[in-house]
Amino acid sequence: MELSPNVVNIKYAIRDIVILAKKVEKQGKRLYYFNIGDPDKFDFDTPDFLKQALVDAITKDCANYYADSAGDPRLREEIVKRRKRLWGTDTDPNKILVTSGVSEAISFISASIKAGMEILIPSPAYPPYLSYFNYHNIKPVEYYTVETEGWQPDIEDIRKKISDKTQAILMINPNNPTGAVYSQSMVKQIADLAGEHNLLLISDEIYDLLTYEKGFFRSVTSLTDIPVLVLNGISKTLLSPGWRLGWAILKDENDVYSEFWEALAKQSRIRLCANSPVQVAVSKILNKEMDFLATVIEKLKDRANYFSKRINEMNGLSVVKPKGAFYAFPRIDLEIDDRRFVMDLLQETGVLFVFGSGFGELGKGHFRSVVLPEVSIMREAMDHVESFIKTKLDVMN
Repeated sequence: MELSPNVVNIKYAIRDIVILAKKVEKQGKRLYYFNIGDPDKFDFDTPDFLKQALVDAITKDCANYYADSAGDPRLREEIVKRRKRLWGTDTDPNKILVTSGVSEAISFISASIKAGMEILIPSPAYPPYLSYFNYHNIKPVEYYTVETEGWQPDIEDIRKKISDKTQAILMINPNNPTGAVYSQSMVKQIADLAGEHNLLLISDEIYDLLTYEKGFFRSVTSLTDIPVLVLNGISKTLLSPGWRLGWAILKDENDVYSEFWEALAKQSRIRLCANSPVQVAVSKILNKEMDFLATVIEKLKDRANYFSKRINEMNGLSVVKPKGAFYAFPRIDLEIDDRRFVMDLLQETGVLFVFGSGFGELGKGHFRSVVLPEVSIMREAMDHVESFIKTKLDVMN
């Protein structure tokens, strides 16, 4: 069979590196997984009230049928309530599409845009945006974020990269892979720029409640009146990545993007629906008190602080302390390629990071780490990293 070059060229660094990791593990080496943002692989767990809601959805509600392709109406109404409660914004339930995680929404978006067009995306970038857009022959144009300013976007770089082919500006806030949380003034500047050039603003807000400083983050829809497509879901804030439930919300008061929205809706129909029992379960708990998140955030903040301290104490490495999400993005100040660094570290110590060049142009010379492991595990791993760095420096000197 002859394969499409679009498929052959797909890359996803976060999971591609696991292929090598499995080979190392088979050799008997203990692995320290710092590569994937799955809290349930560590000492976090899906809340019991959500688990019970799923059991009830399957047994009591018998929600084992095909759902509405756009999403269960009860869930869409609860998403409306959530946004009103958290951000004070009104949402049209008919402008919500429930998807199998945010990844499916990204796929819908990239398949809806004409080949040859461009999307402005932050660099470093979450790899599926690069892969999906490239897969559909959409050019992802990377705009810079400034490491020395906490990985805040460079607004002038965004401005100068807008062209006649630009269709949208993407924000990922809170950010994967850097752990940055954009200031509200920065979000407003990006929204104003999108409005000035009549561009759709796409805002990935999957980590919206996972910030270490209360009140720092606000959804962009509460800060602007321009058209915005918001992406969100339950994977991160409800600690349920394997449940695969997300949604796309279009704020578009003048129906400027009605044809684009219908293009997304058509794709939702040909794939039938997202998981029905999960939709019913989430509809029952989405607006409950999420008291468990206080403990989650406290643990994440402590671990991010410990990770940052250890990295910044090592010669040859440095990192901007993250302010949200699960990630940090250290810089490698050594005479070694970031991919080589990650692969050598894995083979010699069992510590598994993701090479930064897999996150785009600005990711080069960095690596991404999660800050999810317990401090005791992180301490062991960091000791191995420190020994590895010292050995490298001795060889170089």
